[in-house]
Amino acid sequence: MKGNSVLKLGGMCAILLGIAKVLSGAGYLLLSPEQRVLSTGANFLPSFAQDSSLLMAVFWVEAAVGILGLAVVPAMSSVVHSMNEGWVRWVSTLATVGYAVSSVGYLLSIARIPVIAAAYVKGDPATQAALAVVWRSSPDLLGLWGYGAVGVWVLVISLLAMRGSTFPKLHAYLGLALAVLYFLTPAGVIFKAQPLLLISAGAGALAAPIWYVWSGLVLRRTSA
Repeated sequence: MKGNSVLKLGGMCAILLGIAKVLSGAGYLLLSPEQRVLSTGANFLPSFAQDSSLLMAVFWVEAAVGILGLAVVPAMSSVVHSMNEGWVRWVSTLATVGYAVSSVGYLLSIARIPVIAAAYVKGDPATQAALAVVWRSSPDLLGLWGYGAVGVWVLVISLLAMRGSTFPKLHAYLGLALAVLYFLTPAGVIFKAQPLLLISAGAGALAAPIWYVWSGLVLRRTSA
């Protein structure tokens, strides 16, 4: 019964997470270039102060993704746990920390960036120059936790799933593709490559929802 409750909760949260990824991915692609990742403070802050509604919605959705992920990780990991306990425990810890750091980062941005943007547009040139350097609020500026660590977990879970019968093989292959897309985000930030970020956001808006919703359906079926 205890195992079934983990699978049921994880399955429900996986489905909700998949829906949330559709919304956040579509929202990111609709953002103005000034409000996307890699934008400079001098471009971002005035744009945010003028209209922040869409980006704030993306922040809230991604914060929810991090919270939902905390229930998905133990459920998904429990299904393949017996295939390699050491690897599963390690990558599950990485993903748990990754989802938590990601959620905290988005919540910090929700709280701090509106204040910083308002101060920027009202400030003198010296104030604006200072804020343009320190405006970012997330503890995961490179995306190494929210995307890199979660990507490692998806990769290992998918590789192990290929050896079992709980998840369809096509689901595992989709997970491998999703892991690669997750890795593109920190790569795009580190190398300042906007095309990599757009590929990750665009393709991820399709692959992530399908993988998570499919995972949720399998988990709920397995719990029954």
